[in-house]
Amino acid sequence: MVLFYHYLGWKYPDLLIIKWSYLIFNGSDAVSFFFVLSGFVLAYPYLQLGKSLDIGKFYINRVFRIYPAFLVALLINTFYAMRNDLSQHTLSTLYHLFILNDFKFWEEALLIKGKPNFLLLDWTLSIEMTMSFLMPFLIVIAMREKRLIIWLVLSFLLYSYITGQFFIHFALGLLICAYYQYIKSESFKHSIWYRYRAVILIVAFALFSLRHIDRIAPFGPTYNYVAGLLQLELFVYTAIASFVFIVYMIVSGKLQRLLQHRILLFLGKISYGIYLMHWVFVWSLFDHWEILLRYFPNNKTAFISLLIICLAATIISASILYYAIELPFIKMGKRITKKMSPTLIVSPDSK
Repeated sequence: MVLFYHYLGWKYPDLLIIKWSYLIFNGSDAVSFFFVLSGFVLAYPYLQLGKSLDIGKFYINRVFRIYPAFLVALLINTFYAMRNDLSQHTLSTLYHLFILNDFKFWEEALLIKGKPNFLLLDWTLSIEMTMSFLMPFLIVIAMREKRLIIWLVLSFLLYSYITGQFFIHFALGLLICAYYQYIKSESFKHSIWYRYRAVILIVAFALFSLRHIDRIAPFGPTYNYVAGLLQLELFVYTAIASFVFIVYMIVSGKLQRLLQHRILLFLGKISYGIYLMHWVFVWSLFDHWEILLRYFPNNKTAFISLLIICLAATIISASILYYAIELPFIKMGKRITKKMSPTLIVSPDSK
C-alpha cells in the first residue's frame, strides 16, 4: 500500500483518479495499521503464550530487529541523494556528511524524532522505537488486569494531544491481544459486534479513508473546527479502523486462509524491507522520468511499466535485505540475549 501510494502520488497527486486510488492504496494511513498490528505482535508472546518478559532483553531484541536494516536503507538513500557531490568531491562530501554532520545524518541515524532528511519515511520508525521502549510497561499492565487496557485506550483517546496521536495505536493492538481468546471464541460470534460485522467493516473502511475522502470532497470549516476542538487527528480514526480490520482477520477463517497463502507469507516476511527499500526506487524513477519516457510509446504505458519495475526491484532488494541483514541480526540479538544475565523479569503469574 505504501509503495503504490508513493508511486501513484509522486507525479500526479492532484489527478482525481489518483485521489480515488488512495482509497485502496492508502499508504498514508497504512502506518496506522502497522502500529496497531505492532502493538498486538509485541504483546502476543507474553499475554497469549505465557512467556516471561525480560525488559532488558526485550529492548535489545527490538534494537537488533529494527536498526540494522534501517541503517542500510538510510545509507543507500543518503548516497543516492548525495550522488552528484560524491562523484565530484568524494572525500570532502563524506567528511561533511559523516564527520562534520552538516546534513544531520547522525540525528536521522539515531531516529531522533522530526529529523528525516534522506529517508523521509523513517519518522514512523522513530515512533516504533519510542513505543517499543514503552510497550513492556503496557504489557505488564495487561498481565495484571486486562480490563485496564480498555481504560488506557480511553485515556489515550482523551489525552492524545498530550501523549501523542500514536499511543492509542499500540494500546489498541495490546487490547486485541489481551482479548484474543475471547475474539476467537464462540461467545464473540454471538455478540452484537459479530452480528453487525458487515456494517462495522463499512464504517471502518470509511474511517480509514477519511483523509482521502476529505481531499476529494472537503469536509469544510465546521468539521475542522470540531475536530480541532476535540483534538481528533485523522490518525486516531484510522487506528480505530485498523483495530476493526485486525479483529475481523482473527474471526474470519476464509480471510485467514487467504492470508496464509505462501506468496503473501513471503511478502509478510520481507515487508519491513519492502517498506524501507521502495523509497529509493520511486525516487530514482521519477528523478529520471523524462529520460525513461523515451523508451515507451506513451505516458500511460511508461507509468504502468515503471510501476511493475519498481515493484519487482523493491521485492528483490527487500529479499536481499532480509536474508543478508535482517535475519542475521535478529539471530545475533537472540544469541546475545541468551547469554545475558536476567535484567528485570515479569511473568504472567508473578505478583
